[in-house]
Amino acid sequence: MCSGSWFWSGSGGSSSSKERPSLVVVNLERQLKKTLTVRRRRRRRLRLRRLRAGGAEAMEMVNLKLYLENRCIIAENERLRERASALRRENLALLRNLSSRTAAVPEPGAGAA
Repeated sequence: MCSGSWFWSGSGGSSSSKERPSLVVVNLERQLKKTLTVRRRRRRRLRLRRLRAGGAEAMEMVNLKLYLENRCIIAENERLRERASALRRENLALLRNLSSRTAAVPEPGAGAA
């Protein structure tokens, strides 16, 4: 088998045996397969890194949008709270005004007697 033949079988490539690829071709195919596998792994790792980086940027943008929306809601809440406070003060003033008017108006039966 190690007699320097280019075939797997020791027959020297007789036509009766099924010819197989030479050891050189087999070794080259193995090396090529390893190289391609390593390249695929590297490409896959790079693609995953890009996706993760893109995912981080996307999450950062979502986070920023939510933060700004939250700030707008807080500002609107403050405006509504001030408006509610002003309406309450106005309501109390109207109630005082109404109670003072009702106290100043004499009862219909008390003034005639």
